[in-house]
Amino acid sequence: MKKLKLITAALVLAMTVLSCSSDEDNPTPDMSCSAASANTAIAAQAFSDATDENYVGKCTAYKAALQAQITACGDSSGALQLMIDGLGDCTVTVPTNSGSITVTAGSSPRNFNSNIMVTTVGTMLHIYAEEAATGYFIEFDLQQDATGADVIMNFNIRLLSSDYNPLPDSEGGNWTSNITVNSATEINGTFYGYVTSPTTGADIDLTSGVINIDL
Repeated sequence: MKKLKLITAALVLAMTVLSCSSDEDNPTPDMSCSAASANTAIAAQAFSDATDENYVGKCTAYKAALQAQITACGDSSGALQLMIDGLGDCTVTVPTNSGSITVTAGSSPRNFNSNIMVTTVGTMLHIYAEEAATGYFIEFDLQQDATGADVIMNFNIRLLSSDYNPLPDSEGGNWTSNITVNSATEINGTFYGYVTSPTTGADIDLTSGVINIDL
């Protein structure tokens, strides 16, 4: 499972102290060294909270702030440039996991066993898997280590150009899920019930849903 490498608060503080000590040598009148340092500290904090979805943008903004700080404050020790170099080209590779999520939608068996990704944001797991032949996908959230009935959250399945979410029990959804294993190495469980499209109003009966994912 991918975990982003985050900068520490101590590093942010060190950058601020370092930049402020260079203020008297500010070579650029367009931005004061203290303002550039403050911008870098803000960008650094944002980058420390980066996720897979926003990593590239926050990393790029952080690199730009560091470069502006060098321009405004100088970098006689080379420490700021080392931070820029350490960020690389701000690309992130999301590894895929093995396994499958299978389910029968109406009368059609579906096998979501392509581009399986399990990402972590805080203590929340986001599980995503595609069906290679159609591009349909299924996704949901789980708290780390949570097992038992109805611990699946934000369930969504993409079928027939529409997203489908669990139909409320008050409308006959009979939605049921059970996660039996949720560990650092695997996620296993079952699910079934009716899902509905919020855009078309169509309902689909999901049966025999099985989750088997290796992390």
